[in-house]
Amino acid sequence: MLRVTAIEKAKRKGYHLFVEDEYALTVSAEVLAETGLRAGQEISLQRLDEIRELCDRRRARERALYLLEARSHSEKELFDKLCKSVPEEIAADVTHRMVELGLIDDAAYARRWAAMLWREKKHGPRRIRQGLMQKGFSRDLIDEVLEEMEESFGNDEAAQQLDGLIRRKYARYLVDGDPKGRNKAVNGLLRLGYDYEQIRLALRNFSETEE
Repeated sequence: MLRVTAIEKAKRKGYHLFVEDEYALTVSAEVLAETGLRAGQEISLQRLDEIRELCDRRRARERALYLLEARSHSEKELFDKLCKSVPEEIAADVTHRMVELGLIDDAAYARRWAAMLWREKKHGPRRIRQGLMQKGFSRDLIDEVLEEMEESFGNDEAAQQLDGLIRRKYARYLVDGDPKGRNKAVNGLLRLGYDYEQIRLALRNFSETEE
């Protein structure tokens, strides 16, 4: 058995626990009250590990709630952030609990994020796919979301969106029919994730209206 030799108030938050005159861990006031820790108490290594895990779980829950209050996160995003401060097993458990509580909804978040990338950022399908992958959404969910948006990608909305991008960002490169200017516009729109045939048609329509 080991002996708790001191419990000292931390400068910022919680209490430092010393075992056999060496720093062991920092616990919150709630953990201190819950566990009944006190100076002079004997404690086993197993019990010390249990208290450390209890602290990690509480800290992970608090961190998760803080992050989710600030903005939406995908399961993968939250898990990765929690793993920076607690073991993977605890990060996974806490992330799963946030899903159970309805605080994480990958399907709803993926649809909102894709719609934002399409309507506000003016990204095309390929760039939207990349954006969803960066958030850590599953491939199946990404495919489902993009399939639901196919009508928007292929109809007048896409044509209007491309026309607006061309007029706002590339019109000055196209006025004199310079091939270099056209290539600049094509490459820029390809980077935004649009299909080459859509870009070609949009550029042709732009040229016809400017004649």
